[in-house]
Amino acid sequence: MKIIDLSAGNRAIWWNKQHPDATFVDCRGEVNPDFVADSRHLPDSVGTGYNLVVFDPPHVNFSASAVMSATYGHHTAAEIRSIVKETAQEAHRITAPEALMAFKWNDHDQKLAHVLELMAPWWEPLFGHKVAFRTAHPSATTWMLLRRR
Repeated sequence: MKIIDLSAGNRAIWWNKQHPDATFVDCRGEVNPDFVADSRHLPDSVGTGYNLVVFDPPHVNFSASAVMSATYGHHTAAEIRSIVKETAQEAHRITAPEALMAFKWNDHDQKLAHVLELMAPWWEPLFGHKVAFRTAHPSATTWMLLRRR
């Protein structure tokens, strides 16, 4: 199986952070991905034919000086929508016809339904599960499985 993680970061979700079937992509070289690239514009050297995409895009528009921005980068709401939409299209381009996407979203700033609409031309949601709910700043984190259209 060919797997590509388009938002690898420090590979926090991975049990095996060096999984032999996975290609790790991140725009930040300091996290040592296999490819330093913007997930919206992948180089041809990334290849094609991936069966599984892992995608945990930025979710929240923190201020530029916030602690979370230091860890995850600062993104405007418009940038986040661009990352989601254009990465969904790019993921479609590099995947096999029956590919799946493991997708994580927190709806603190933008609702899941809206984000799924951005991805709809290329990816169909199959099922998902809310795994966390916060009450201080109401939001829910959801993991979903999507299928390539």
